[in-house]
Amino acid sequence: MAADLAQLQARFGPRYPLWLLSLLMLGSMALVLASTSINVALPAIMDDFAIGRPLAQWLSTGFLAAMTAGLLLANWTQQRLGTRLTVLLGLGLFILSSLLALTADQAWQLIAVRIAQGGCAGIVQPLAMVLIFRVYAGGGRGMALGIYGLGVMIAPTLGPTIGGYLVDHFSWPAVFWMPLPLCALAMLGAIWLLPDERSPQPPRLDYRAFLWLLLALFAALGSLAEAQRFGWSEPRAWAPGLLAVLAAWRFVRRSRHSPQPLLPLMLWQSAAFRQASWVALVLGLGLYGSTYLIPLFLQTVEGYSAGRAGLLLLPAGMALGLASFAGGWLSDRFPLAWLLCAGLLLFAASALGFAVWGSPAGFAWLCLLACLGRIGFGLLLPALNAVALDALPEQHLASAAGVITFVRQLGGAFGVNLLTYFLEWRHAALGSSASAEAEAFAQTFWVMALCFILTLWPAWRLRSQQVSSP
Repeated sequence: MAADLAQLQARFGPRYPLWLLSLLMLGSMALVLASTSINVALPAIMDDFAIGRPLAQWLSTGFLAAMTAGLLLANWTQQRLGTRLTVLLGLGLFILSSLLALTADQAWQLIAVRIAQGGCAGIVQPLAMVLIFRVYAGGGRGMALGIYGLGVMIAPTLGPTIGGYLVDHFSWPAVFWMPLPLCALAMLGAIWLLPDERSPQPPRLDYRAFLWLLLALFAALGSLAEAQRFGWSEPRAWAPGLLAVLAAWRFVRRSRHSPQPLLPLMLWQSAAFRQASWVALVLGLGLYGSTYLIPLFLQTVEGYSAGRAGLLLLPAGMALGLASFAGGWLSDRFPLAWLLCAGLLLFAASALGFAVWGSPAGFAWLCLLACLGRIGFGLLLPALNAVALDALPEQHLASAAGVITFVRQLGGAFGVNLLTYFLEWRHAALGSSASAEAEAFAQTFWVMALCFILTLWPAWRLRSQQVSSP
């Protein structure tokens, strides 16, 4: 049934904003569940398909890379197809790809499914924020965003825990059918509650720039993955790397001369935005890198079951949700650079704890270390979003918010890939034994901590940028 936002509000009355908010939370939680629950299933998938970490990491990085690219299509698809049709198509393709995963008998088929899921998530998720801003324009927007954010935080908390339990009892296919009931409910609600209004003059999509971006992302990730397996002397490793450099150059060149670029490069003319982008890049590396590494470490080194590994991450997810609320409150009362530095130090301390005390530590101590890192992220996220937009003109705020998310996702995709590369290199260099694997994980956590410590400098420099900005 055709309806714009005003007609839907008139039809459903004063309860419409609450119904819509519930629907948006449901859809986003389904997609986030899929992005995080896969990590506890990786050892089972590696055993079933007889693959190593260099290939298995594509199940995480492929999803993140496709989601990163999909973010740039969200605005175009909404204006071209309308919100309702965009969500229905996105969730429908997500369900179809999840069902195809259950029939996979080759590793590349699972990887292809994850890439498709990531693309759907990248297109659908940003629409929620746009609708919340529109439907709560008359008031209550802050509370709505807080409730929505809490719901989205719950999903990565529950994903590894529920996914781990299901993997223990039903093996790895369970993580693919786990989000399907939520997706089906979200599609049903979308038919009734989402507007189908479209822009009479939608923006043109720069197809060539988008294709160059996809080629750059996946060629670079493929180059690193193949180098892990065969070394840089093989053409299958360095040839995709050269292709990635060429594609990235073509994408940047086209974006600089396009009247409607996919990625507005002029934002980086602001020194504050450049420094915030470095923080966002490292934040993505730490957020997704730790979500990938910790369950793998717990299962391969500590010998935890998938369910127990997921259970250890449950308090950490709760700590992230509470810290995000606290971070939002603190960002209105303290200098943002201070919060950024505090968050970076807390995560660095968490990674150092895993590096130094990881193997001999017990369940409670590892859980405390994971919580410490998530508290750091909770302080970082609100402060980063605020400081990235603080020094920009109002007309650039919408695009800048999307670009910071893009940079964070980019850091996640390449962070998981690079950390896996380092882990495999150190494991082989140390002798490929069980003790070598434990030491390789410890050194990888050291590297992650060092990245956050080095990011303190650009984060602290944002203090002077804030003071001098009008």
